[in-house]
Amino acid sequence: MTEADRIDSEWIALNAFRELTKISTKGDGNKATYNNALELGGELYPELLGAESSILRRARESDTAKEYRQRAKLKSIKNRVDVDPVSLITEDIDELKDLIETSKINKSEKTRTDQLKNKLKILIEAKKELNPVAHSENQLIFRDSLSVTRKVPALRSGKAYRDFELPDGNTLRVRVLHPDKPEHITGADIIYEKHSPEKEIANIVAVQYKLWEEKALYLNDERMKEQISRLKKFACTSGICTNNSINTSYRFPFCAGFLRPTYKLQRSDQSFISSGEHLPICKIDECKTIGIRSAELLEYKKIRSISLSSELFESLFNAGKIGSRDLTYEELSNLYKKNQLSSEDDTLIIYAQEF
Repeated sequence: MTEADRIDSEWIALNAFRELTKISTKGDGNKATYNNALELGGELYPELLGAESSILRRARESDTAKEYRQRAKLKSIKNRVDVDPVSLITEDIDELKDLIETSKINKSEKTRTDQLKNKLKILIEAKKELNPVAHSENQLIFRDSLSVTRKVPALRSGKAYRDFELPDGNTLRVRVLHPDKPEHITGADIIYEKHSPEKEIANIVAVQYKLWEEKALYLNDERMKEQISRLKKFACTSGICTNNSINTSYRFPFCAGFLRPTYKLQRSDQSFISSGEHLPICKIDECKTIGIRSAELLEYKKIRSISLSSELFESLFNAGKIGSRDLTYEELSNLYKKNQLSSEDDTLIIYAQEF
């Protein structure tokens, strides 16, 4: 597995986690940042996006943090014993604090310490980056939710989930199903449920992430066909997009399954920008074209009149304008019984319930 493959896996997962934060924060741009998505992804999937494993996270570290990692690595080789970068930077922090304190005690000598204080601030911030536990506790956008007792139908039962308190007071319950080898991820699915526990109804949407190049996504790969077919079975043929609701308010069709092509990163230190479109699964055949050697593909210029931008997708779903029809808890339970979703060898599944 090459570094490029690993970057692809991390990037597609990071975009999926960012989608999760954008939906659950109701599109709050200050909260739904890539850095916050990295922190959330690191908490829920440390093997891929954790501080000690993620290539993308390391690339976004400050130069000072990178310096101390390099120093620790070389000292470990030189001394033949593991050297912790946090210990190295802590020694320098303590020394600077001691020098600054000396200047305060020795008032007879007027010595400027502005440069030392600036250096100390830089080292303290770098130490936070190097200390994954303290850093995550400080940066994590959602706080753990305590004593959540809601009983809602679930894709999977048991305790393999994490509950977070959302900014609006709701609870977000997240399960992450992933391959045994994180670097093998070639696609990601988000299944997001919005619940009304008092009425025992829910609305859901499913989004499948795939990487495309030069604004084109080829569909001939058997693995690709199987993934799209699985999502179509879950979101389309199951009937959750069939309009039998008594809700008479205006909305778009009850599309509940979307394909989200995402641009590849060329380098780990590249700026994080993703402006992919959300294409309804049922519109794939209508939009696809034939390319070189009779290969079927989706092109941006062909889907942009039908697809939704990320901003439109999140705002419309949160406003109840897209997504499935109202599903009773009995219907939702039956849906999951018929579709035993589990992580395949190359698919990350992020399953979220908001209530």
